Amino acid sequence: MDDILLAITVSFMAFLSTSLDNLFLLVTLSLHSKYGAAKVRLGYLLAIVVMIGVCLIFAQGVQQLPSQYIPYIGLVPLGLGLHELWQLIKRGISKAEKKPDIASNYSGSFLTVALIMFTHSWDSIAVLAPLLSDTRPGLLGWMVTSVLLAATVLTLGAQKATGHPRFRGLLELYAPKVLPFLLIGVGLYILTNTPTDIT
Repeated sequence: MDDILLAITVSFMAFLSTSLDNLFLLVTLSLHSKYGAAKVRLGYLLAIVVMIGVCLIFAQGVQQLPSQYIPYIGLVPLGLGLHELWQLIKRGISKAEKKPDIASNYSGSFLTVALIMFTHSWDSIAVLAPLLSDTRPGLLGWMVTSVLLAATVLTLGAQKATGHPRFRGLLELYAPKVLPFLLIGVGLYILTNTPTDIT
């Protein structure tokens, strides 16, 4: 039971922490005249399902490797985290850059929202795919459920945040600063031997 709780907690926090920038994008798209909250919710959840599929395909491929090599997959998020931290230091921890209005070039379909959100999910894939590949198969279902729950929480949070400009500004400011530390933490978690591991 403790293993299940650990797997749920780690995957929930990993996804939520890498998706703070997506929360800002969800708020922006929800306020856009072409979309509205319903299309954004549906498109985002579709993007999450596709993202989980990509992560599981990657994880299954990695799990065919000899088990002693699997923890070294943690070097991927660890390396990305160190790179992001270096970029953050170089910028002098400045205000987060605003994302371009990608939606302005497209029609208001929920499939367009799904495409936009999926292209902004590579940081989540970089964290979740190695995490799933280092996890016992019996815990994968719990972790996928946890990610879907986190995505639902995020969509509800976006709905609440649309009415709070100050909160939206805080997300824009702090999301890029959280990401490097999360990536480094997940990388170290995969590299160390934990109860959720295959080996």
